This record gives sequence, C-alpha cells and structure tokens, in this order.
Amino acid sequence: MKVINGKWQDQYGEPIDYFNAPQLMEIGQKVKAVYGEDITCSRIELVSSIINLSEKEERSLAHLLNRDDVSFSKLAGF
Repeated sequence: MKVINGKWQDQYGEPIDYFNAPQLMEIGQKVKAVYGEDITCSRIELVSSIINLSEKEERSLAHLLNRDDVSFSKLAGF
C-alpha cells in the first residue's frame, strides 16, 4: 500500500476498495505496533516494504541495519 498522488493504492496501483481494505488495515495495525500513534506516510511505506521482503531479503536488511559503520544520515544526504 502506498499513497500516490494523495490517494491510497495497493501494490497493483488500484484504489482501496472492499476487497483490499483488510490489507490496509493490517498494515495500519503493524505500523501502530511499531510506532504507536505517530503514523506517517513514510512509516507506512517502510512497513509495507518490509512486509513484502523475502526471508533472505529480511536477513540482509537486518544485517545492514545492525552494522555500526552505516550512517543513515549520510545515506539520506543529511
């Protein structure tokens, strides 16, 4: 799920409807579990991206996040 041009869309670019609303609700619950009530579009996109990773990709991401020499400020250009 992503916000594109101000509208929620599923992974196929379709607007939210009766059939894909449960997926949006599931993502919302997961974002809320991680971040509490401070929900942003970036956090929703991050959780959505993590949900879609394979097990191998998850391990790689966890390894990257746990490295001491990775500075996300530098990666983000700050």
